[in-house]
Amino acid sequence: MEQPREILRMTGISKRFPGVTALDDVDFRLFPGEVHALMGENGAGKSTLIKVLTGVEGVDAGSIELAGTAVAFGGPDQAQNAGVSTVYQEVNLCPNLSVAENILLGREPRRFGRIRWSRTRARAEELLAR
Repeated sequence: MEQPREILRMTGISKRFPGVTALDDVDFRLFPGEVHALMGENGAGKSTLIKVLTGVEGVDAGSIELAGTAVAFGGPDQAQNAGVSTVYQEVNLCPNLSVAENILLGREPRRFGRIRWSRTRARAEELLAR
C-alpha cells in the first residue's frame, strides 16, 4: 500500500533573534487527515514555528515544502494565497462582527474595492466545514 504524501514538510528549521535561538534544526511533517497539537513551555518556539510557516518570520536555515513543492513566503499574504494561515491563541474578536467577518477580517473577498458579503459568508462556511 502506498504511503500518503506529505502535505507539509519543514526540515532543519532554525530561527535566531538577538541573544536567543528560538528554533534549532526543527523538523515537522503533516499528512492528509492528521490533526496536531503544538505544545511546550513558554519560550519553546511554538509561536515562532507557526510564524515561520505562515510567512510572518523568515527562516535563518531550513526549508519548507507544501505538497512536495519548496516554498519561501515573503509575508502572510503569500502564505494565505497558498492556503496556509493561522488563528493565533490571543484571539481578539470584534464582538460587533459576525463569525464569518471575524474569520476573514482583512481578507474579505472584494470586487471593485467593495466587500462581497455573500462570498465572505460562503468562504467562512467552507473553512469551518473542514
